[in-house]
Amino acid sequence: MYIVWEGKRMRKIWAVIFREYKMQTARPAGWAVLLGATLLAQADNFPSVGNLRRLEFLNQPAYFVSRIMNFDALVLLFGLLFLLAGRIPLDRRTGMKTLFMASPLKKGQYLAGKLLGGFFSTFTFLTVFLCLNTTVYCIAAPFAVSLEDGLVPLLKALVFPGFFSCLFVSFCAVALPGIMDLRFFYILAAVLFGANAVYVGSADAMPFYLITSGELARLIWVHPKWPFVDAGSVWANGIFLTVGGLVSGALPLLARKFWRAE
Repeated sequence: MYIVWEGKRMRKIWAVIFREYKMQTARPAGWAVLLGATLLAQADNFPSVGNLRRLEFLNQPAYFVSRIMNFDALVLLFGLLFLLAGRIPLDRRTGMKTLFMASPLKKGQYLAGKLLGGFFSTFTFLTVFLCLNTTVYCIAAPFAVSLEDGLVPLLKALVFPGFFSCLFVSFCAVALPGIMDLRFFYILAAVLFGANAVYVGSADAMPFYLITSGELARLIWVHPKWPFVDAGSVWANGIFLTVGGLVSGALPLLARKFWRAE
């Protein structure tokens, strides 16, 4: 009986996940953000003669992946954050939340479906972004790039910091507008992303709050002049993204007004 009950509960969650994933990946705005971030990445990092002369390490695939993860992926995630932030408020305006509450679906199941659907769609967009740019680089580079040279940094970027960045951005974007004014959330997000955008890298340990260019990103490529990677700073960056995302995602569970009176 317990297994049957758990199976029914998971089917409800997966139904919400599938709906959210389908809604996000089918939106032209999401692909427009992806296209804009890709064009920006190519304009700055395409392995042309001029860019190879301007960027000392652009002839290294790991550097290319690290660079687009540090700068251009931040633009992608910032755009996706704005699209995700309206999902729960939209359910309220359209009456979908009332339909969900009228069904046997519980608050935790609804929230879990929303959070995971947002995460999967965000990670999908980031994966397409990194794969597309890396493929263009490998094809257009005026030198031979082996499969391993292109694939290894790509996989590292998807895990460090790709997975953690998508977790933080998607969970914050989905959950926080459910318990606060959407405009106030946009202000907070703009401040955080602005702080990320203006920060310039250095040989010193980087701030823990960096989303795509923190110490986790140094696991993709390390500057040969500053090869030391501070393990403590790597952990701090990973913990901030993970705990920040999970805590944000759990906050609506503590807000009774988020759902029906319980």
